Amino acid sequence: MTFSLRPAYDDPRTAELVDRLRDYLDGELADHENARGLTHASRLTRAELEPVWRRSRELGFYGIHLPVEYGGQNLTHTQLAALKEEIGASGRVLAHSVLGDMGGPLRAGDILKHATEYQLETYLLPLIRGERACCFSLTETDAGSDVRSMRTVAVRDADGDGYRLTGHKVFSSAGPFADFAIVVARMAGTGEREGDKPRFSAFLVDLDSPGCRVEDGATPMSGEHIESDIVLDDCHVPAANLLGEEGKGMRIALGRVTTNRLLHCPTVLGATRRALALTLDRARNHHVAGGRPLLMLQAIQHKLADMATEFYAARSMTYAALAALDAGRDAQAEAFMCKLFVAESAFRILDEAVQIHGKEGLTQGNEIEYLFRKIRMFRILTGTSEIQRNGIAKLLAFDHH
Repeated sequence: MTFSLRPAYDDPRTAELVDRLRDYLDGELADHENARGLTHASRLTRAELEPVWRRSRELGFYGIHLPVEYGGQNLTHTQLAALKEEIGASGRVLAHSVLGDMGGPLRAGDILKHATEYQLETYLLPLIRGERACCFSLTETDAGSDVRSMRTVAVRDADGDGYRLTGHKVFSSAGPFADFAIVVARMAGTGEREGDKPRFSAFLVDLDSPGCRVEDGATPMSGEHIESDIVLDDCHVPAANLLGEEGKGMRIALGRVTTNRLLHCPTVLGATRRALALTLDRARNHHVAGGRPLLMLQAIQHKLADMATEFYAARSMTYAALAALDAGRDAQAEAFMCKLFVAESAFRILDEAVQIHGKEGLTQGNEIEYLFRKIRMFRILTGTSEIQRNGIAKLLAFDHH
């Protein structure tokens, strides 16, 4: 893998998909956003999102990673990563809706194998077609890194007709425009006494159900209005909406965790790539005292050299781990390492990008300032850097080879 801020691909299929995706992101999607005056701080509505879901589906991108029987193209992890990197590098407000990251098939694709025929027809196939949207509700105020301390509880109806859910979920991404949530709850009567192991179940919950409220969530430091709190107050969920087996909800929720951890990295690499390109442009075109371009200063040259080198290292290790995954090898340690290194190196790169941009890098409305806030979040989201280090250390301690 060679260094490039606009990568080319040897695999013809990947190259063709990336070219088509770039054309859509920079053309039709840019026009759609500009016509509506959308920014990263806009409160998105279904009116803005649904045309993107439909058009992305028509172009073959929405749910492209899925098996062919669900209308996807059964991509390898490496191919999907290349597309996710372009999403991150595009700078588009609605880029997260093109592959289905935000409330679409990328969010729910892994649960297809656990769904019944009824659940597929009612919830998941409409989701894949861009007709419905979902959010994933696992996190609670006191159950972030330790999800097993969650308090949301499911009580089985006496007549076996369903369940009653009570609890308060936070950081449900896509909640403001979702139709249903995938909610994980602790089964009542489990995990309440010392040594008693909690059992968790996953449910498909219609967000307009009696006893279910969708409230404005906290606004993250990125400024995006994409989070909701899901408040459940004795909310009845039919037995038909139990996802998989009772007590197996955590396994469903955290299934393919190694893959998901790795696949968050390419989007961040894309955003970092964009920041590097913007910073190079700034260094070439901004002049300092004496009329010289910023790029002529050795201090700036060295910063850019370090930024590019760190980006190349982070990208190379990510795609090496993805290739191992595609070859059927266990990449658990590598996934921890990639999440840690990509998060930390991307933040260092963005910090230098702000420095090189000067006061413009501190100004709201400047893309570098937004990217700095967005990238800072990745050191915590989807597992903090400390959690990744714990995972790496544990695997090293038990590696007998």
